[in-house]
Amino acid sequence: MVEVLIWLVAALGAFSGLVLGRVLGRVEGKRQGKREAERDAYEDTLRKLEAGRKAVRDGRNADPAERLRRNDGRW
Repeated sequence: MVEVLIWLVAALGAFSGLVLGRVLGRVEGKRQGKREAERDAYEDTLRKLEAGRKAVRDGRNADPAERLRRNDGRW
C-alpha cells in the first residue's frame, strides 16, 4: 500500500512539474513578445525621427525656389 502511495505522489509530482513548466514557459514567451514589440516600436520611432531631421536639414539648405519646385505637386 505504501509503495502505491509513493508511486502516486511521484506521478503527481511529475505531472505538476510538467504543467508548471508549460505555464512558466507561456508567461515568459508573452513577456519576451512584449519586450520585442516595445523595441520594434522604439526603433520605428527613431527611424521616423531621423527621417524628419534629414528632411528638415535638406529643406533648410536648399534654395527657396528649389524647395517650391520640389513641393509643387504634393499639395
